[in-house]
Amino acid sequence: MSDSSSETAPPASGKAVGIGIGLGIALVVLGIGFFMLIGFIGILAAIAVPNFVAMQLKSKRAEVPGNVDGIKTAQRAYEAAYDGFIPVGSEAEARRSLTKAPHPWIGGGDWETIDWQPVGDIRGGYWVTVDPNGRDYTVHGLCDVDGDGQYAEYVATMTQNATLVTDPDIY
Repeated sequence: MSDSSSETAPPASGKAVGIGIGLGIALVVLGIGFFMLIGFIGILAAIAVPNFVAMQLKSKRAEVPGNVDGIKTAQRAYEAAYDGFIPVGSEAEARRSLTKAPHPWIGGGDWETIDWQPVGDIRGGYWVTVDPNGRDYTVHGLCDVDGDGQYAEYVATMTQNATLVTDPDIY
């Protein structure tokens, strides 16, 4: 007579051990794949984020050439009415008005004389110089939309539309 409590379980079959090893390998492969996916996403983010930031800064800087060309048009209209150009603002005033965030236009003075003001708030600073013989002018526009202390500058003349004269990576 044998005691049922002393019986031992049959040895594990090779099939069960194979499933366990296969499951372990599958988990390792999935773990490696997961980390590869995370690495790939990290690489994409490292490429995309700086480009996204640069695009935002370029769009903020785009205010300046539009306003410079608007001031150029106002000077042309003034010249048609009064046979000459007038200097407006100063570089010092323009630099004092620069901010990273948009702010209301102050204007006044000769800006009203040439009948120009921007639409909405501005980030840039503007001024116009007139050559000594009074036959040409230069419109200047500055901005520092990233707040790094380096100014992006656009200029326009009677014959040239707004052109960026600083490095394109300066915002």
